[in-house]
Amino acid sequence: MKDYYKILGVTPAQSEDEIRKNYRKLAMQYHPDRNPGNMEAEKKFKDIAEAYGVLTDPQKRKEYDLFRSSAGKSTHGGGNQSFSYSQEDILKDLFRDPRFQQMFSGLLHEFQRRGFRHSSHFIKKSFFGGRGSIFLGGIFLFGSVAKPLLRDRATIFSSIGRTVKTLLGPRPKNTPTPNTASEYLSDLHTTYHTPLTTEELKHGKTIEVLVYGEDGEQTLRVKIPPDSKDGQKLRLRRKGRAGPLGRGDLFLHLVQKNQ
Repeated sequence: MKDYYKILGVTPAQSEDEIRKNYRKLAMQYHPDRNPGNMEAEKKFKDIAEAYGVLTDPQKRKEYDLFRSSAGKSTHGGGNQSFSYSQEDILKDLFRDPRFQQMFSGLLHEFQRRGFRHSSHFIKKSFFGGRGSIFLGGIFLFGSVAKPLLRDRATIFSSIGRTVKTLLGPRPKNTPTPNTASEYLSDLHTTYHTPLTTEELKHGKTIEVLVYGEDGEQTLRVKIPPDSKDGQKLRLRRKGRAGPLGRGDLFLHLVQKNQ
């Protein structure tokens, strides 16, 4: 059984914030482009994501800790504890997690800044052997959950009126190029898919949202108001993607969980 705490270099007493910081540091350390030809580093790059997926998922971590504490001990009268998630299952669940999606999107930008591979093809190959996933604006989507978590186009401009790179491909034909500051900023708006239970929509909830700006990673505490509705959007001004003219807005798209 893998020791996920050892893989991430953390202890069971450390916070999720410390676990996240260690994961980011190790992802940079073991990125294959920093270790060309090193198969062990490629394996480690995947293993640390698996470990992160377990240690930041309350249910998986609880099951893993129970299994870990019972390993090598007699289970007479208590039944057998087990931890039966495969690496692929853990990684798929991880890339469905909005919190990880937000954090990993920032990590991809850091890969890009350092000249490391960061494309959808590279990520799919690194974690899933190039199979079965859709990459959209820094977000992985799988099968029936392939909804656009980042719905709006994100475009990077090097100068006003000249598109250098669009993250989601070229604009459709007959779509005019934006020519005002407002139009440019609208291209930087992003939307986070935010699942909530019926009770959370009814009574409200305070959630944490990870965003990235000039000063790096920032955690925002956002109050979901009582009597919110499935499909409703909350707007956080100037918390979207950054561009030459400023930042777009971030929208939280509230979606009722299936229970």
